[in-house]
Amino acid sequence: MSKRYFINNLDSPLGQEFYSQLVKEDTEEGVHMATYTIDDPNKMPPKGFKKILKRYKPKLSRKKMLEECDVYVYDVASATQTDLDFVCDIFRNSKTTLEEQKVLILVSSVLTWSAMPDKVKPKVEKKVDEEQEGEQQEQQEQQQKKEEAEAEENQEPKEDENNQDQEQDQQQIQQQQINEVPEIIEYVPWEESDYKLRSASTQYQQLKEWEDMVLGLQKENLKVIVVCSGLIYGKGEILFQKYFKKAWLQQPYKLSYQSDGNNKVPTVHITDLVKMIVKVSESIPESNYIFAVDNTQDRTQKAIIQGIATGVGSGWIEQNDDFFKDFTPEEMDCFRLHLDCKTSQMFIGNEETPSDFEWHCEKGIAFNAKKILQEFTSIHKLRPIKIIMESKAENMRFQDILNMISDHYRIPVINQDQIFKDAQDPNYVFPSEIQEDFNEYWPVIQEYINTKAPAQLSEQLKIYYKVIKWRLSQNDCQNRGFILQNFPNFFEEADFIFYPNKQKLKMKKKPKKKPVVTEEEKKQPQEPVVDENGDPIEQEQAEEQQQEEQQQEEQQEEEQQEEEQQEEEQEGGPKPEDFFPESYIVIKPLGKTDNFDYNRKLINFFSERNLDAYFIDPRKKTNHDTFEDLRIYIERNGRPYNYLQNEKELIVLYFNLQKIKDLTIKYTRKQSIQIWKEITKVKKDKRQDLVTKYTKYIQEQEQELQQVKQFPFRNYLMDFVVPVLNEGLVEVAHILPDDPVEFLAEYLYKRSFNVDNE
Repeated sequence: MSKRYFINNLDSPLGQEFYSQLVKEDTEEGVHMATYTIDDPNKMPPKGFKKILKRYKPKLSRKKMLEECDVYVYDVASATQTDLDFVCDIFRNSKTTLEEQKVLILVSSVLTWSAMPDKVKPKVEKKVDEEQEGEQQEQQEQQQKKEEAEAEENQEPKEDENNQDQEQDQQQIQQQQINEVPEIIEYVPWEESDYKLRSASTQYQQLKEWEDMVLGLQKENLKVIVVCSGLIYGKGEILFQKYFKKAWLQQPYKLSYQSDGNNKVPTVHITDLVKMIVKVSESIPESNYIFAVDNTQDRTQKAIIQGIATGVGSGWIEQNDDFFKDFTPEEMDCFRLHLDCKTSQMFIGNEETPSDFEWHCEKGIAFNAKKILQEFTSIHKLRPIKIIMESKAENMRFQDILNMISDHYRIPVINQDQIFKDAQDPNYVFPSEIQEDFNEYWPVIQEYINTKAPAQLSEQLKIYYKVIKWRLSQNDCQNRGFILQNFPNFFEEADFIFYPNKQKLKMKKKPKKKPVVTEEEKKQPQEPVVDENGDPIEQEQAEEQQQEEQQQEEQQEEEQQEEEQQEEEQEGGPKPEDFFPESYIVIKPLGKTDNFDYNRKLINFFSERNLDAYFIDPRKKTNHDTFEDLRIYIERNGRPYNYLQNEKELIVLYFNLQKIKDLTIKYTRKQSIQIWKEITKVKKDKRQDLVTKYTKYIQEQEQELQQVKQFPFRNYLMDFVVPVLNEGLVEVAHILPDDPVEFLAEYLYKRSFNVDNE
């Protein structure tokens, strides 16, 4: 850049992009100047800039701007009325003389054209050919002669004459209707030369007044140019930021457009806008008004939103007014804007004078959605979180931990069944090249999934791996990441999925089915096959040519594969796919035993590729503690932005949960003490009842003993013992047992229970 620039508000989005373009040049000393939105005396000028001017020193700023700058760039999006009055007063001053060429550039917006209707193509009068005029005259003369002859031959009453007149009038009307052709209204884009006709709506009238104020400056050696930019996108997004955020998160799943979406919205990438400003300042055009818009073929709002949805989101759009709840009125006006304008010839050129302008995004948002997405993710620090989680024992707690990680990082949980459900989901645009093979081999693939055993690579498994690769390459997985639940199961699957393996997964070409020829087609004469020169070829020669072409295609593919293999060997081996995982988590089962069968081959496969498995035992931890441990492991290389919860919020949440845990422990302690007291009281009452019962029984026994002691012992024996003993002896004498003593003892023992009753 040979010019010295003054940038108003260098800290604005346009100023920052301008700065990134200016610092690409290797300049030892600063040559440019600028201002900041808020004056800061302690701020040093950045690289490439000589001085940061202060608004509270207007005389010094005026002098420096005139003496040491060639181009003055003001942006209406960040400038104020004071800024524009200041620069206009500098050049209006009669004392100011410009010895060198100066350029004042006002970067405006297409919103100054917001009240403009479509431009109607001017009418071109078409001259009637002389031959057609002659024929019409001859027809008219013939009609007149016929009418005169009929009038002479047939002299009828007045009523007949009136009828003839009516018929003639009807014929003339019919001829006029035939000759009249309905006018077709054609619309053409607005051009830069039409800027004096522009009209802005009420809320953007001030922008138009600023344009008129700057365009009204007339001074020798001063060139004033208004660069009317389209809606700006790119480098993190300004206006389209909410659209890209919703598409990246897929919340909601479908993006929305306003009304019918057929309004034409001019757009421009912010990098292209800066390049256009530099181009205008370096090679000054004759026109004072320049359209700075990209060369998009389809400018409709619907096409732009569809491009964002396809390149970033789910690929689906709809018309839904609830989508725009968080949009400001200014943003709504921008998307409702309808302006069909032509890109300046200065940037696209024509056949006679081609342009040397280097575009960054010439064909707009829809065509460059992936490039814009890369800028968006790098500026907002977004990156995918790709995880494999494995657990031999699937239960509710494992599922809870899985859902906590999925909800926190906003990433989908995917397993084998889910992948093939998505493959059959009409919401996903399934690749046409494998659609037919997938429908054919799906039953065999389903058997392989159900067997859960490794198998050799076959045509069916090639489709199986291609479908999995397709699902992991969708926008939600590429942008935000995924959690593969208990998948892959074998190291062979991991190798085929996470590495290209184009040669191994190449499908065998099926023989082309010969078309069924009916008898009617056989009877019809067949057109001869013709070569490049137009000479007829026999059918056998045509088949040989097809075979040769197929062989040539196969040879070219083999050569490409060999070249790719050589490149991989030179680079140190094959590179993994973009969706190669960055975290491998193995959760131990929740049973009592510590021993379980690890998938050692799969662990070694990832370990050899610098991805060590992380083993965690959640048995002695709460779900939240387990989640925190896993979060720390997942974020070991840095925490992405990804519109996640702030770390301060997570700390507050952790302390709140800890407080709740402490309170619950405290409450449970109090509750346990209370329960222990109640239990001890019940036990004490039971013991007291037993004591009273035993005490009463002892007292009764003691009373009986006292009563017994009151009788004389001889009388007691005579009354109670001797009669029973006599009866026992009588029984012994009567029965004559083998052991009389034992028999007598048992007899007395049995009678002792009836003593009280007797």
